[in-house]
Amino acid sequence: MIKRLRLFLTVLVLLACNVAVYSQSANDHIFPASPTAKPYIDFDSKGFLVNGKRTFLVSAGLEYARVPHQLWYDRLLRLKRAGFNCAEIYTMWNFHEPQEGKFDFSGDHDLGAFLVQVKKLGMYAIVRVGPYYCAEWDNGGYPIWLKFKKGLRVREDNATFEQYADRFFDKLLPIVFNNQINKGGPVIMVQLENEHPNGWGTIMPDNYFKRLQSKALSLGLQVPYFFSGLHHSSDPAGDGALDDPSRLNPWFSTEFWSVWYSQYGAKPTDAGVYDRRTWKIIAHGGNGYNYYMAHGGSNFGYTNNDEDAASYDYGAAVGQAGDLRPLYYTFKRAAWFSRSFEEILENSTDATASFKNITADPTLKVTARSGKAGDLVFLDNPGATTLKANLKINEINSNIRISIGPGEIYPLVHNFYINKDVTIDWAFTRIYGIVKQGNTTTILVEAEQDEPVSLLFLVAGKAVIAQNATNIKIAGNKVDVNGTMNGSGVLAEYSFTTGKQNIRVLAMNRSAMDKTWVTETPSSDLIISGASYLGKVEFKNGKILADAEYPLTSKKEGPARVYFEKGSTLLLNENQKTLSAKAAIKLSPWEIKNAAVAAASGYEDKKWFKSKSPLQMGADGDLSPYAWYRTKLSIPETGKYTMQVDGGDNATAFIDGKRAAKWKIRDGEVSLNVKKGEHTLAIFTAHDGRDKLAAYLGPIDDVDKKGLSGNAVLKNGGPFISTLTNWYFIKAAKVDDVKQGPPVFDTAQWKKYTIGADAFGQKEGFGWFQTIIPAQREDLTKLILNFRSVDENATVFINGEQLSHHEGWNTPFSVEVNDPTILKKPMTLSVFIENYSNEGGIDQPVKINSIGDGTILTGWKMRGGPDNPDETIVWAKLVKNSSLGGPQFYRSQFTVPVIKGQHLIWRVHTNGLSYGSVWVNGHNLGRYPEKIGNDIGMYIPECWLKPGINKLVIYDEDGKRPDNVRILSEQAAGRVTYKLVTSLKN
Repeated sequence: MIKRLRLFLTVLVLLACNVAVYSQSANDHIFPASPTAKPYIDFDSKGFLVNGKRTFLVSAGLEYARVPHQLWYDRLLRLKRAGFNCAEIYTMWNFHEPQEGKFDFSGDHDLGAFLVQVKKLGMYAIVRVGPYYCAEWDNGGYPIWLKFKKGLRVREDNATFEQYADRFFDKLLPIVFNNQINKGGPVIMVQLENEHPNGWGTIMPDNYFKRLQSKALSLGLQVPYFFSGLHHSSDPAGDGALDDPSRLNPWFSTEFWSVWYSQYGAKPTDAGVYDRRTWKIIAHGGNGYNYYMAHGGSNFGYTNNDEDAASYDYGAAVGQAGDLRPLYYTFKRAAWFSRSFEEILENSTDATASFKNITADPTLKVTARSGKAGDLVFLDNPGATTLKANLKINEINSNIRISIGPGEIYPLVHNFYINKDVTIDWAFTRIYGIVKQGNTTTILVEAEQDEPVSLLFLVAGKAVIAQNATNIKIAGNKVDVNGTMNGSGVLAEYSFTTGKQNIRVLAMNRSAMDKTWVTETPSSDLIISGASYLGKVEFKNGKILADAEYPLTSKKEGPARVYFEKGSTLLLNENQKTLSAKAAIKLSPWEIKNAAVAAASGYEDKKWFKSKSPLQMGADGDLSPYAWYRTKLSIPETGKYTMQVDGGDNATAFIDGKRAAKWKIRDGEVSLNVKKGEHTLAIFTAHDGRDKLAAYLGPIDDVDKKGLSGNAVLKNGGPFISTLTNWYFIKAAKVDDVKQGPPVFDTAQWKKYTIGADAFGQKEGFGWFQTIIPAQREDLTKLILNFRSVDENATVFINGEQLSHHEGWNTPFSVEVNDPTILKKPMTLSVFIENYSNEGGIDQPVKINSIGDGTILTGWKMRGGPDNPDETIVWAKLVKNSSLGGPQFYRSQFTVPVIKGQHLIWRVHTNGLSYGSVWVNGHNLGRYPEKIGNDIGMYIPECWLKPGINKLVIYDEDGKRPDNVRILSEQAAGRVTYKLVTSLKN
């Protein structure tokens, strides 16, 4: 059904659908690495091992296909700075083989270069190779040319589909596999297929899956792999423990849905909601997660599906333009904690029973993880108010009292082995992260004003308090750090040494911790605190140079401090200015190029693609969402005529070059007023994106048709199509009730039904749906009933007699009534629906078509595409107050202001236009209007702008004037950039 074909319309619908899909083949197992790769990437039931080391995977979902290659480094570095150690990506088929047999792995399509960049940044990669993807991407990633392959059925053991998928894999997989970790690359896991209804984890239900496995292994797959995905949800941990004794591999979520694709920017509640859901994974035994999306990016060109347009911002932690949301800092906090304690989290068992009495407060939920490296105890406050809890630790006599925020899961650390000389006995203050710097271990802790800073250490030798250190007590082998966080916001430092080891505790509030970064250098890790974002860091001429930035809307930042293995020093701001951001760019006077010339009677169309009946968009090899169709009309007498033709989505008809009608093709027909004689009929069609085909298996030739398709029938009069209303419903006890025929209609038993409503409460069920079809005209010999979608199987009756049976949801079908006697009287239409999972019913309007016989229009010609937006001729000045009909090109120029230290984000706002596409300097920004509910404008990647004159071209489908189009600065995404440099003195 359409609702389930669009699984992701809402988080609730998506969650319900995927839980159902997943439960049919519940399996979260992972195939192990080959013996060759095991030393580099391995796992057991408790966790992952990368290069032999227990590793918690904090993965960031992003798509290189949605980011210009010039910005790959920037986006990956932002994610790395937030503690992500892995990137998860799709390899969209139609992104790499848009034209049959023509593969593109260069520039923005250079998957190999992207993986090399991931490796250079010291991150890992999980690659989801398809051949199906979903991802709110055009056609789910299938190339359009697949639609025109006879006998092809997707995601099944179908020789035709497998032939082309194999050919794609022959090009794609060597790139991926040459970048496996055992070959020096970053790839540690591979996903075959994606969200298939039948096979997840290690389940292989049929030969299709076996063939995918065989193909991948034959091409050199050696790292762990799995089918479809693992634990897809907006709250993957749920409410239960994640340990599973039957599972031989770690618990991992490949799609932890963080926010949603229908959102732009941040909502006030996002950070709190997803913070809690992340900590539930950590606290309940999870071994990693991948946020989908950590950075959403853009649907450049024609890559969007029918649910979105140019923006795929997703409300993600890193915004479409690279800006950082509150969610970013939330994710950063959880990432550094989980990676700091990965030796526990990747090798632990549930120890809740041992710590359940640590507090007597019944409103706090206690969970714990225990391993060879130590214990983690989590105090969960599910309520909406702050709790102050007293802790009872048997071996500690002092009263311990901590504050746990609303919704917070507060971690306590116990018996954690730092090195052979030092163990954290208890940490009652939130540990943000632990950083090893040679012989110095720095513990970053977070506390708010007046909260305690309390950590207890056990040392193997003599401990010595650092000079000037306060609030540290030593008693034998015990070191007690016990201070109180001040309210000045100044970072507090506590340190002591034992043997050759130095322990440094840096305490600060959350705001300061958000501005604290861990960065690697060739000699040692550095900790830098004081910048809203820290970019590239390098040593040059004996100095530290660091790129930094803060939001354009924030206050100027002060100096930062860098912490080395020994000591620290100030980093001073260089070239940081208070900037006044320019809000708008002036556009030159608009020029116009008529894009509707193909509607003219005398237009030269001899080289167009020819067919007897109109064919779907893409049949001529064009990849755009636009197509023109032309044919001849011979009209015997002046009057109203109705044309019926299948397809989708939008169409504008021109007769002899003059606009005659605009309609939605899926309505099935359009009425035209035509004079007697010979005419040229030209039809311009456009679509808003192809369906992503979620959970769909089978032929795709007739699924989600675009443009015109099938016989075009013309008849005098009309309209001839109407929608059936006034439906009733009654449940049936079992599937065999269909054999008895429709029950007697009684309004006391039958209930009113609204098309599209779930009749079965998202459960398996059976039922009758019924309405009355009015009597038809005397001359009608046949009536067609058109069903767009039912869920799932339908048996159709007229006046109690069965006419047809249809299997499957979301596949249109028709039923013909051809008895003239029956047609002359009102007819009772009864439909028996079998629903086997989730919601069910009749989810699209049922229409009747009484056109009967008509003239079939033949001799069609088609041409896809909007013409060339870069064409330099036939442009003219746009005249004021002119009225335009049909698609038009518009062109203007602009100059971008360049101010040192100012990183402005520019967006094209298409106010006053209809639907269309935008190019800047030849780069297609994507489709407008946006479908996310507000005017965010179309993001112009900075790398696509240039000094001096820039060119803007717009293609508007209805020819709406561009008078109100603006290029505006997005203040919330803009940044002030500056340098941090080493101070000459501390």
